[in-house]
Amino acid sequence: MKKITLILSLLISAYGFAQNVSTGVVTLASGYSVQFDVNSTEVTMTMILPTSAWLAVALDATGMASTNKDVVVYDSSGLQDRFLNGQTTPPSDGASNQDWTQSSNTESNGVRTVIASRDLNTGDAKDYVFTTTNNTALGLLWATGNGAFGYHGANKGSAASTLGSETIALIPEFNIYPNPVTNELSVQFPAAVTQATISVYSVLGTLVYSSTMDQWNSKINTSDWNTGVYLMNINTADFSQTKRIIKQ
Repeated sequence: MKKITLILSLLISAYGFAQNVSTGVVTLASGYSVQFDVNSTEVTMTMILPTSAWLAVALDATGMASTNKDVVVYDSSGLQDRFLNGQTTPPSDGASNQDWTQSSNTESNGVRTVIASRDLNTGDAKDYVFTTTNNTALGLLWATGNGAFGYHGANKGSAASTLGSETIALIPEFNIYPNPVTNELSVQFPAAVTQATISVYSVLGTLVYSSTMDQWNSKINTSDWNTGVYLMNINTADFSQTKRIIKQ
């Protein structure tokens, strides 16, 4: 027993410890699905929909008459953070409260995959507060249509989901500093990793930096970046990580 405890302690020290929960893939309608993956600091959402369509997903809502319930919409104008106010069309939270940071938007054979992340608790009363507690029920309302977001007609429904599938992950942990950053950001590689592809996206999903880095070349000049929040994707041959960066 002592040997096992020692080995686990060494692994956790070397690689980092993470407890995560996930809804898994929630099928909403034919060709439409959503998934929420939650770790100790942020939630990552994966939306799948036809390339010519829009998809709206309301979190923890019982119907359109609900008020101040979180809604995420993807349409021809991009990803939008909205909320239900008891009316037919959920208004946008406004440009200053777009809390989701899109990190990927890809199309393949008529299917679009959108990946975005945000804090578990944004501080906005109209945003759903995610938890890492296993077996948390998360009811979803959904609606679909073509082109720009609008009236859904009969293309709507509800889906029951649960933040479950609790996992314990032992993965090499990258560190970034200083954060917030002003002029230069350093990426500290774990000892087990020698190379990674680093991509940084703005809050609007625009790629602002991309490079293959190693332990000896791991600094990023941020002096020309606009003030705001950025999302860094770190990809290796074996795993990927996402980091949130604040540029002052």
